[in-house]
Amino acid sequence: MIDKDNKIFEQMLVGKYEDNPTPDLSEVLIKEFSAHKIKNTEPTTELNKWISARSEETKNRKSDIANIFGLNGAGSRPKMELTYISMNALCWSLVLKNKSLQDAIIEVSSIFDESIEKVKTGFQRKNHDFGERELCRFGLDIYFAIAQELLTNNQKITIRDILHEDVETQMIKDQSHHRARFKF
Repeated sequence: MIDKDNKIFEQMLVGKYEDNPTPDLSEVLIKEFSAHKIKNTEPTTELNKWISARSEETKNRKSDIANIFGLNGAGSRPKMELTYISMNALCWSLVLKNKSLQDAIIEVSSIFDESIEKVKTGFQRKNHDFGERELCRFGLDIYFAIAQELLTNNQKITIRDILHEDVETQMIKDQSHHRARFKF
């Protein structure tokens, strides 16, 4: 069940995106959807449709995730970060299906035709400002959008072991930031 305020917030975000699609709004929509998968709640119909249309498209174009989700374009992150985020989403999909991180990195390097070292760097890279693994964590949010599955307790443990924090920690920060930013 989604509460009334969150429903209005999500509908407002999707409407803003439809009026003026930006990479920044795409990121917010992905993170808001991800929060539902983490909390085991249902997104609004509008947000669910927005995500579903894109996640279906990624099945045949795995190396084009950033473009499919609207993360490219004016005001977007640098191209290399977008590549890392896309590779990280696929790494997460494999790791959360019980593949070792090393095997996931090798498989993703093959899909993207990149070196194993580059995929590993993207997964482990820390944000120079905050010391957090922001690109890895956002890749996880995109994985949630693609898979559209709820998390198991074992998956939460795996995520905590890799990120060194509970999956809910960044989600709470993101949701608080989004509501403050959009004055909601």
